[in-house]
Amino acid sequence: MASIGVRFGRALLMVRGSNGVAAAVNFYHNGLGMAVIRHTDNWAELTCPVGASTNTSQDTVDGINFHLSIQACESEAPLAVGYSPFLNFDVDDMDSAVARCVQMGANLDGPIQYPAHGKVAAMRAPDGHMIGLYEPTM
Repeated sequence: MASIGVRFGRALLMVRGSNGVAAAVNFYHNGLGMAVIRHTDNWAELTCPVGASTNTSQDTVDGINFHLSIQACESEAPLAVGYSPFLNFDVDDMDSAVARCVQMGANLDGPIQYPAHGKVAAMRAPDGHMIGLYEPTM
């Protein structure tokens, strides 16, 4: 099957409010050493290399990083166990990705959002799991 412009993008952690974002950034940056890419009151993105946790550069995959996105939420539903989108995929074209997923039986969970860092959509896959789609701003 040909690539359709989708990549595993990040894990998403939803926390309560801007204080939750700040506390999570503090933990993952200072506690685990993840690098902060961006940090606002309601959103943060951190990264670290993918690979084994040894000191030899041969054990890491060059140029591939794990991304952790942290999002502030105020309502209870996104913070409930089992709701929060955990698997997130970067897409090249949000509109066509959403259309393909809906044709395959997924349901868009609310409208596509347009924060400053790109387009974001939450979908319930046909198997019932929540996934996130993210088209970064170039």
